[in-house]
Amino acid sequence: MVKVFFGCSMRGGYDLVSKDELSKIQDIIEELGYKLTTRHQTQKGIMKREAKLTFKQIHDRDYKWIMESDIGIFEITNPSTGTGGEIADMTHLRKPILILFKKDKNFKVSSYIRGKQNSMYIKTSFEFYAYKNLEDVKRKIKQFVEKNSK
Repeated sequence: MVKVFFGCSMRGGYDLVSKDELSKIQDIIEELGYKLTTRHQTQKGIMKREAKLTFKQIHDRDYKWIMESDIGIFEITNPSTGTGGEIADMTHLRKPILILFKKDKNFKVSSYIRGKQNSMYIKTSFEFYAYKNLEDVKRKIKQFVEKNSK
């Protein structure tokens, strides 16, 4: 079974994509038959539980999930420096990465992050995808995982 690390904004907020919408993306990943190594971002009361952990505990927990995962899927419409760090960690571990963002938002992705797609220095599959709706997300996730799972 393919293990998927799902990353999205938490402390950065849910202004452009709600927790409910992000939870539906997590549902799609599981409905497609993949195992989520992360689901905590959209759980009720998550910020209170996270506040009880040290920065190191959060980092080490998330890094362990990254190492255990086969593929990373990130929703980045809500900007987050933590999500950017997770993307960098997965890149260095040479794990395939799919970056999703909403097409209808006036959103600008970092040039540095966008440059990872097709870079001669990135030795893994790295794709960006602007989606219109959840059916679009489902189709793209299925296609990406099938192409990148062994």
